[in-house]
Amino acid sequence: MGFDIVTMGPLICEVMRKELDKPLDAPADFTGPYPSGDAAIMLNAAAKLGANCAMIGVVGNDGFGRCVTNRLKESGADCSMIRIHPEASTGVAFVCYYSDGSRNFLYHVHHAAPGMLTPEDVDTEKLKGTKWLHVSGFTMSTNQASAEAVYKMVREASPGTKVCFDPNIRPEALSVEEIRRLCMPVLERADLILPSKSEAMMFTGAASDDEGCRKWAAEGKIIVLKNGEAGSRIYTKDEVVDVPSFPVEEVDPTGAGDTFCGAFLTALIEGKSIRECGRFANAAGAMSVCKQGPMEGAPSREELEAFLKEHEG
Repeated sequence: MGFDIVTMGPLICEVMRKELDKPLDAPADFTGPYPSGDAAIMLNAAAKLGANCAMIGVVGNDGFGRCVTNRLKESGADCSMIRIHPEASTGVAFVCYYSDGSRNFLYHVHHAAPGMLTPEDVDTEKLKGTKWLHVSGFTMSTNQASAEAVYKMVREASPGTKVCFDPNIRPEALSVEEIRRLCMPVLERADLILPSKSEAMMFTGAASDDEGCRKWAAEGKIIVLKNGEAGSRIYTKDEVVDVPSFPVEEVDPTGAGDTFCGAFLTALIEGKSIRECGRFANAAGAMSVCKQGPMEGAPSREELEAFLKEHEG
């Protein structure tokens, strides 16, 4: 019996400014480290909700590496495919927040342990029977070796294994054109795509996200457009479903989209309807922003069900 979800990507720690409007080019206080990495955030959320999950990645033999892997293990994820590099340090993201809601990231990833991921880290025997593979555009933009590792994971997946793709474009990592080139082989194979605002336009060349999502859906894919405070819109070949958001007091938005993705996949695996999957995921994403740190607000199954019951009707 295989895993419900397997993902691959940078395992990093996040260190963030304590105060707003403190840029990274001047001294000021930080808080952290917080376990992070987009694929890891997704996996942590799914594992906490009961999905049988596994992570592929590389960390250093250091405190930051243990910070991330310990959290994933505590949440119930399988970490047996995470390699500990004897020389490279675990990846780090420094983050500052601004009053207008924007953020600025400075990554130490490419030349750290996450940049050491190779196709040899993919154990196809362990992937047999996996229901869903999750792929992030950020993982593929780390370097060519990481992209090749993703290609191998997708190419050698068991018959019947489905692929979920989260574009997660980071212009600070690579240009949109280069990310599009790297991701195209996975996009073509994807059964489920979860773009954020403007990503459907960027990848399809459409005039709007709506047009881009409808184009993908016409190919038989499920498309979930993440609209943050506006909720989500789900496209299939047969219908378009709008799912409203849940009003909460935001503390830290980092990781909300990844938590959403983990919850949506978990609900889909459980056989929930498209609308139910959207509501389940919107609730998880909303709860995730109520605490500082990208994984800190991810709810347990009991917490999420209580939240949904509280917001019925």
